[in-house]
Amino acid sequence: MQLQLSFLQLHVVRLLRLACFVTALLASNGLVDALQQPTTKPTSTPRTATATATATATITTSTTGTALPQPPTLASHHLTSRRNAIVTATAPAALLAPLMLLPLEAGAESLAAKLSKRDAAALKNSVFNIPPSLQIYPSFMKGSWDISLKFAGYLFPSKTISKDDIVKNVNIPGFQKCSIATITDVGRDKTIFRLTIDKNGLEDRYQTLSTSIDAHLGYKAVENVIYDPTSNPNRIGIEFVKNRTRNAERIELFCNAREAELVKNPIQDNISIFVCSEYVRQVTFSLSQEFGVARQVIGNYAHFWTWKETEDPNVLTGNVLTACYLDPQDALFFQEPSKPVAVYSHQIAAKRVLV
Repeated sequence: MQLQLSFLQLHVVRLLRLACFVTALLASNGLVDALQQPTTKPTSTPRTATATATATATITTSTTGTALPQPPTLASHHLTSRRNAIVTATAPAALLAPLMLLPLEAGAESLAAKLSKRDAAALKNSVFNIPPSLQIYPSFMKGSWDISLKFAGYLFPSKTISKDDIVKNVNIPGFQKCSIATITDVGRDKTIFRLTIDKNGLEDRYQTLSTSIDAHLGYKAVENVIYDPTSNPNRIGIEFVKNRTRNAERIELFCNAREAELVKNPIQDNISIFVCSEYVRQVTFSLSQEFGVARQVIGNYAHFWTWKETEDPNVLTGNVLTACYLDPQDALFFQEPSKPVAVYSHQIAAKRVLV
């Protein structure tokens, strides 16, 4: 009898997980919006001639009606947890992110079009995808760059989950250090790391991840980055120096989808804007209180990068949005199965490394 019950329980768990994924797929296509029961329809800031002229787009207020924060002070960075530093920072209403307004003729379903909407709801999670190919960067980005990443703000865009419920969930990416590999400490005011694009337009992921993680944490944290783009461009392993980083001993990254688009600057035809995205499922392993058993945390997020060419070939500007999604195993998943529950913004200033 006990064996039969165990067998039945196993099938019930499998059916529940299948239901989670099917619901997420339908939601991503807008077929089960009624399940989310929004209290109000999401609003977006209309495109104006003035905004187009300045080639910037903004999201100025959160759905909770609270002002968006300024980066935490250096003191709070050392004295508070990353989640508290993000959610308790207060300031007058400010910009979430200086998104580039892209040409109106961009395809309706293109990445550029999604970013031009200036609506976090457009940044839906990617579900059930064919394994993506390598990301190829444009010629104006080839070479080595010192990237300055500056925290610009955050947004909790969900219409169906309250801010209080969101901030209680410590497993949402960004609320703990190392929960987003490339931006290891989301609320850090400013971080400088190295990005190299080779002659074929491929990124040196070993260098990007190791220098970014070390710079965000402020010490040598990464022992090794395991990545073979020829055999599997969608899986990366990161090994940390043993017993040095509290939240991570090892990280596994799985890329589920990528998008990229090169468009002309609507103001200057001779200058290009490159937008690219990467949807990631991150599994973080760290020490636990149970001897011999590693703590395992799963997070789902996507980076939306905007790289803007300038008149100076040795300077790039732009920004990155990081949209964080609930995992299918999360208790609140059915309330927000495809749209982000948190979005972080960072401004980018890049200078070419001249040799």
